[in-house]
Amino acid sequence: MKKLCNSYRNCCEKRSELFTKKGYAIFECCSCAHRFIEISNHEDHLSEVYSDKYFFAGKDGYPNYLNEKDLLYKSGLRYADLISKYMKPGRVLDVGAAAGFILKGFEQSGWDCRGIEPNATMAAFARHELKLNVNTGSIETFTSGENFDLISMIQVIGHVYDPDTALQSITRLLNPGGLVLVESWNMNSAIARILGKRWHEYSPPSVAHWYSDKTLSQLFNYHGFKLLSKGYPVKKISMEHAFSFLEGKTSSLILRKLRRSMNDFARKFTVIYPLLDVKWYIFRKESV
Repeated sequence: MKKLCNSYRNCCEKRSELFTKKGYAIFECCSCAHRFIEISNHEDHLSEVYSDKYFFAGKDGYPNYLNEKDLLYKSGLRYADLISKYMKPGRVLDVGAAAGFILKGFEQSGWDCRGIEPNATMAAFARHELKLNVNTGSIETFTSGENFDLISMIQVIGHVYDPDTALQSITRLLNPGGLVLVESWNMNSAIARILGKRWHEYSPPSVAHWYSDKTLSQLFNYHGFKLLSKGYPVKKISMEHAFSFLEGKTSSLILRKLRRSMNDFARKFTVIYPLLDVKWYIFRKESV
C-alpha cells in the first residue's frame, strides 16, 4: 500500500512524468497520485496566464467573462444556500473572485463580502461596477487584518501556483471552525478516465493541479481541515463559452465557422457542464 504524501512539496520530490500537454510535462506523485505541472516563476505565471486574454480570448479561458454574469450570480446564490446548512451568513473571502459575480450572489444572501483576484481588470470591475471589496493579488501572498468565517474557492484550487502556501494563508485567515468551500474538477471522473490525457481539463498552464477526492482531502487534512460534505453541482456555462472551449481543443474549421455564425444565438443559451466531472467540497478548520 502506498504511503501518502504530507504536502504538495513532497509530491515534487518523488514523481513520474505521465505525458506532455501543450509543451508542459504533467507529473504524478509516486506516493499519493497528485498530478501537477512545474511552475518556475510565480509572478510571470500569474501575469501571463491570468491576463485579460484569459477572460476575453476564449479557448482555455472565456470568450467574454462578463457575458457569464447571470450564470455566475446564480451559482453564488446556490452555494450561499448550500453553506446556510452549516453556518449563518458572516464574513466571506472569495478567492479568484474575477469580476465578482459569484461574490455578489453571496452578498445578496446576507454575507459580508471580500475578494481576491490576480487580474487587475476583473478586480477593478468588481470594485467599480458591483461595489465589492476585491483586492488585486493571489491567495499565496494575500494578507489581511480581518478574519473570515468562510473562504470560497470556486474553480480555483487547480489554478493556484503553490497549494501548500495557499492553504497556509487560508488557515491564517479563517476563524476557528471556519469553512472552506471548494469547487474542483475530478480527475477520477468517468469522463476523465475514458478520455485519459485527452481529458479537456488537462489544459496547462492555466490549470496547474488536478485532484481526486483522495488527493484533495489529503491536502486539506494535512493543513488541519476536516471534510464535512461533498457533492456534484449542476454547473452551467453559456453555449458561446462551450463552443469557444471546444474550438481550443480541436483544429476543426467547421467548428470555428459554426461558433462565429452562432455567436449572438450562443450567448442566449446555456449548456450543462459534463455531469460528475466537477465536484464541490466543504472543509472545516479544526481546532489546534
